[in-house]
Amino acid sequence: MKSILYLIFCLNFYICRLFKVREKKVYLMCIHNEGENGALSMLEGELCDYGEYEIKWFRREKKFSSLKGKIAFYFSVPYHMATANYIFLNDNFMPMANMSFSPEAKVIQLWHGEGAMKRACLAMKLPPSEEKRLKKCNSKLDALVVSSKGVIDVYAETFGLEKSKIYALGAPRADYFFKNSKDEARARLVEQYPELEGKKIVLYAPTFRDDEQKNKALMSRFPFEEFAKLQDYALLVRLHPQVGGYLKDGEGFINVSDYKSVSELALAADILISDYSSVIMDFTVQSKPVVYFAFDLEDFQNSERGFYFDYETYVGGAVAKTGEELIEIFKSGDFKEEKIAKFRDFNFDYLDKYSSRRVIEKLVN
Repeated sequence: MKSILYLIFCLNFYICRLFKVREKKVYLMCIHNEGENGALSMLEGELCDYGEYEIKWFRREKKFSSLKGKIAFYFSVPYHMATANYIFLNDNFMPMANMSFSPEAKVIQLWHGEGAMKRACLAMKLPPSEEKRLKKCNSKLDALVVSSKGVIDVYAETFGLEKSKIYALGAPRADYFFKNSKDEARARLVEQYPELEGKKIVLYAPTFRDDEQKNKALMSRFPFEEFAKLQDYALLVRLHPQVGGYLKDGEGFINVSDYKSVSELALAADILISDYSSVIMDFTVQSKPVVYFAFDLEDFQNSERGFYFDYETYVGGAVAKTGEELIEIFKSGDFKEEKIAKFRDFNFDYLDKYSSRRVIEKLVN
């Protein structure tokens, strides 16, 4: 069925290739739902300072929310992709495997994560047919933007690209953390949850598992009762949308799974507890402590995903494999600061608000 839908999309694309590419037309394709503060939004804001660009959006979560939107997808998206001067993506878009763009068009992958930790794309164990399609898809990219020179080799493997197409210009989505005030974000959070006043705010944000039963059991592994006894801290819990339905409100934590912006939570909070989630990079770029609660580390690293590097020696902070170890880290206050700095400096070349600007100046203007 997918192959038929891809064919319909591509046929419409080639019909639309009869139209001219419109100079300075930018198409922002939000395939991975990254919220209002993601890389594409940061890029759009910066483009406003560089002249009159015609900016169009594709937002997956809105486009597929209705039957009308799904039908429109096969007509409007091919047209914009065929007529845009610049196409920015934040995830893979498989129909591209059978599309040939105009020489006047430039296709740029921003990706939805920064740095390197979990394996992705071609670095994973994929079925041969899927691997072949993904390679063809990525061959259509003119540029891939990464957060540091240190991760270029990793992304070359992940996307099957020549290094000459990979640009270490910083992470556009990280601009958000340097353009906005932590105090203001915290004030908005405390206004909504007054019990946070005077506390160190800890955000627990684990990633989802591929096994539904493991997702259901995810919260049972966290020592909520013991953590609630730590007087200096207030705990927020934000679960991945695929897991959020399994979280029951309880004592000792505040459920912020529906909070409007995970980026604002990352800006407001003081410490993160996570496992293998990309939100780790949001705290790392801010030089904030991250505690890695990896209670199922062996299972995860032996899965089809796994990691690029040895997890325990690589990650930027203290690692706990049990609830008891997690509590002890907070009691001692030993967050392994020296590992935080090393991890940050490997994954981020720039700690500023100008990554979107660098992308525009290098790849657009």
